[in-house]
Amino acid sequence: MTSRRMRDMPRRTYFAVAIVAAISCASAVRAIDQPAARVTAILGAQAGEITPLLNELTDKKEREILGLTFWTGKLGKRQVVITRTGSGKVNAAVAATLAIENFHPHELLVTGTAGSLNPELKPCDVVIAAKTVQHDFVRQTSSGIERRGARNPLTGQRNPTFVEAPVSLVEMAKRAAAATDFMPISGESKKSSPTAVRVIVGIVATGDAFVESSEKRKELRTALQADAVEMEGAAVAQVCYEFKVPCLVIRGVSDMADESARADFETYAGTAIANAARLVYNVLQQVAEMKDMPKSVQLTF
Repeated sequence: MTSRRMRDMPRRTYFAVAIVAAISCASAVRAIDQPAARVTAILGAQAGEITPLLNELTDKKEREILGLTFWTGKLGKRQVVITRTGSGKVNAAVAATLAIENFHPHELLVTGTAGSLNPELKPCDVVIAAKTVQHDFVRQTSSGIERRGARNPLTGQRNPTFVEAPVSLVEMAKRAAAATDFMPISGESKKSSPTAVRVIVGIVATGDAFVESSEKRKELRTALQADAVEMEGAAVAQVCYEFKVPCLVIRGVSDMADESARADFETYAGTAIANAARLVYNVLQQVAEMKDMPKSVQLTF
């Protein structure tokens, strides 16, 4: 439209056109900012922890943000975005923040391995984190340590020491576990039978340390009643708590967090990763349908 035609246009018509144009622009901005479908973000620290899910991803696309690669697509019926965070709480928090800012996930899942603190949890078992806690976020005094939550930079309030997962996600994970075909733990000899995988709902402790100490294992179990220990989950849960994004941590047990942890990790990590990934996959299908869990899907990983 030329400037002359705009000058000749009646004032009412001109304002009407301007209003329509403004509404159209606003709608376009909202369409860019908001994803067309609900998305679940999935984070794993190491490449191997997300590889089983990436192998099942359809309509796969890659997007790089500040050097991190995010893969989008579908896992079964659910639209997802997957990324590798790298080890440790800072890396995990950075990746979680970028995922939330750029993909607006409806919920966020953390998958991968953990060391067992619970004597009843053995390698290749699975823990669903009803709560997460940063075991190394402490106040150190001459009389000992006091664990507490970080102060929320958005509100100034202190976060809870134990960040609770949404009950709805935990319940979905419990139902999904009952329908998941886990990889059994191979027996120690060819004559022994495979051991069934156990899934528990418990507490996952997070810190910037790979725990391979019986003394530390006992301390964390006694002080926190934690069932497993790893290096990312509670940091992601804190980010999600502050940004009001539902979060659930699911971990496969790779070792017993004692002096044999490194050797056990080499032996059991593959199966532990697969079992966590299988449960995550089935949780996604339940999230997509928002109703009772469908029949178990037979997966190759």
